[in-house]
Amino acid sequence: MQELRALVRRETEAAGLRGRRILAAVSGGPDSVAMFHILAGLKDEGLLELHLCHVDHGWRRESAAREAALCARLAREAGVGWSLVHLPPPGRASEAQARAGRMAALRRTAEALGAAAIALGHQADDQAETVLLQLVRGTAFAGGMAVWRPPLWRPLLGVPRASLRQYCLAEGLAFADDPTNESLDFARNRMRIEVLPRLRGENPEVLAALGRFAAIRRDEDDWLEQQAARLVADLQGRGHALDLRPLREAPGALRRRALRQVLKREGVTSDADSLSACMAVLASDGRCAITRQLLLERGLLFRLRQPPPWCELPERGQILWQDLRFGVGAPPDGAISAEVGPGRITVRPRRPGDRLRLPGGTRKLQDILVDAKVPRPLRDELPVVCLEGRPVWLPGRARSTDAGSGRTVWAWSADVVAKLWSVLE
Repeated sequence: MQELRALVRRETEAAGLRGRRILAAVSGGPDSVAMFHILAGLKDEGLLELHLCHVDHGWRRESAAREAALCARLAREAGVGWSLVHLPPPGRASEAQARAGRMAALRRTAEALGAAAIALGHQADDQAETVLLQLVRGTAFAGGMAVWRPPLWRPLLGVPRASLRQYCLAEGLAFADDPTNESLDFARNRMRIEVLPRLRGENPEVLAALGRFAAIRRDEDDWLEQQAARLVADLQGRGHALDLRPLREAPGALRRRALRQVLKREGVTSDADSLSACMAVLASDGRCAITRQLLLERGLLFRLRQPPPWCELPERGQILWQDLRFGVGAPPDGAISAEVGPGRITVRPRRPGDRLRLPGGTRKLQDILVDAKVPRPLRDELPVVCLEGRPVWLPGRARSTDAGSGRTVWAWSADVVAKLWSVLE
């Protein structure tokens, strides 16, 4: 048992948690009970501060009170504070939903207590199950769990589950067995009960093998993620789009990770198949709708927005339309302008059937934008200045020959107009 205490002591030092407050997540099962008992010993040595947190996710009313009482007793016997968090029962028994609710509660409690880390009782079997699930589900990054990824800390990640149960028995520690761990309704249970025993038949040391695989993948992925983050930081916004075209020059491993980081920043979780599809569209100058609000077209990632409404320009003063200011009269420094005749002036997005009279005849506004290779998502972002409802000026590009003269209409600033059109460069 001394080797487990020595291991956790080393992990404490390696994570820089000496003297810090630790929130120990304890379910009442043997893994978290063993972890808490070891951490309590380090607390007695003055190596760290400790607080126990038990989260009841509302699945098993018949055993929840017993497990909560067990955790409270552990905390009292160790002389540390404890928190018991009861979550409302989920609509259905979902591993992902329960995990998300538990982690949110632990993070809130840790923040309220000023804890530097949340200690979790994950062990080598959990790591093996996680890696296998990641591979089966097709993720491009099957690196499992990390020992220390602030604020989450898993000091026993390399220890087999059987060793932690043996620790509890040797130390006379009471623990609870969760009956849902035997249910084949959950993917992780099926992996543990049906798949891992078969793999042990091929390699008795399969837990250690999968642990090594995960550690190597994490080290390599961490380095590649850092390089990819530098690529992402250099990407430029063009209009209301993010220009992903520079990623085409990056090696495939970096391009994949950079694209994944960009999508994650937009709230999109991507698996290996969806990443491969996006990479193919990026390489081919194609088009694909990633979500209802996110579109990849011609190497540009658009955040789709509702077209802005029309606005009428006053004879005096100015209006704000999107990021542009419009006015009538003497243009301010840094503006672009056009001459128009008398009548009501409005600014609006394009409409079906809009035409602009140019030297040589009228042309559909749609055709002008297509010829200029304006991506479809941007076409509704561009302002159209109208005189008595008739398009007469496309700021930064074209002015109708029947716009007339006598009044100056301006758009400020020219830099904003250039930014709108810079998406074409």
